[in-house]
Amino acid sequence: MRILRYIDRLSWFLALVGAPFAPVLAVVVFYDVIMRYFFNAPTFWAYEVSWMLYSAHFLLGLAYALREDSHVKVDVVLNMFPDRIKAGVDAFFLLTTLLVLCAAVVGYGIDFAAESWKLREGSMLTMWAPPVYYVKTLIVIAFFALGLQGVAEFIRNLRLIGGKSL
Repeated sequence: MRILRYIDRLSWFLALVGAPFAPVLAVVVFYDVIMRYFFNAPTFWAYEVSWMLYSAHFLLGLAYALREDSHVKVDVVLNMFPDRIKAGVDAFFLLTTLLVLCAAVVGYGIDFAAESWKLREGSMLTMWAPPVYYVKTLIVIAFFALGLQGVAEFIRNLRLIGGKSL
């Protein structure tokens, strides 16, 4: 189905956008560690930058991780069942857990992010107070994409239950 390929591409694209944040995060943390422990001059900005980079990297990879089935799950018992049973269990949990969670986060997150933009909210963790409304907006975008990918995986599981090829 063409719509499933578009959703997959969106997930891939978001992960591609988020991937460069990891090495930048490593450089920032490395710099902060060197400054703190070798020069006794901790930075005020490194903590703020590191949580923002990590958030962006993590959030932008959520939907892709679902698509690639690389999220953490314990399949000790489920692995003993045929693929159609596994697909049924996955479809059930996608519908009752993941999609409900995504709908709640997006629903509440829109107001959360809009209020942050309206206030031009800054972080309260340091005196630097960088803007946090970008990250709050990214939460909504990431969970919307995760929800879309969840719908795509749900459709794939339904097709597998019905004996159709993916």
